[in-house]
Amino acid sequence: MGIRYEKDSILNWINEMGKFLRLLVDKYDAFEKIEERSLDEDGYQSFFGQSREFFVRLTEQDLKDFVGTIQMEQIRPLAQLMMYDGLHLKDRSMLEKAKFLFNYHMQVSGSFSFEDYRYLDKIEKGLTS
Repeated sequence: MGIRYEKDSILNWINEMGKFLRLLVDKYDAFEKIEERSLDEDGYQSFFGQSREFFVRLTEQDLKDFVGTIQMEQIRPLAQLMMYDGLHLKDRSMLEKAKFLFNYHMQVSGSFSFEDYRYLDKIEKGLTS
């Protein structure tokens, strides 16, 4: 039995989350129906240890407090999960939370990503439709 470093654990977590998000994106692009239960069990519960309902009830301040308890590398995947959740289920609240998280992540990390701006554009389109 070897020693696992936290760095390796977070990299493994990111890889698994990436696989889940790819499956979610494939379903979104193919317009396959995604069940809320699947998002909850396979997404929110598995990767963030909380139910979808927990995230639905969070205010922006509560969400900010929650992301303070997770790794910086986990914020963008949570925002992406919320974005696709909101797009699939037509949930305006989740889209707004995803938008908040993308902006918050850019602010606290000091990072700039064209991909994040593309996601923000996708969210805006989802909010206006």
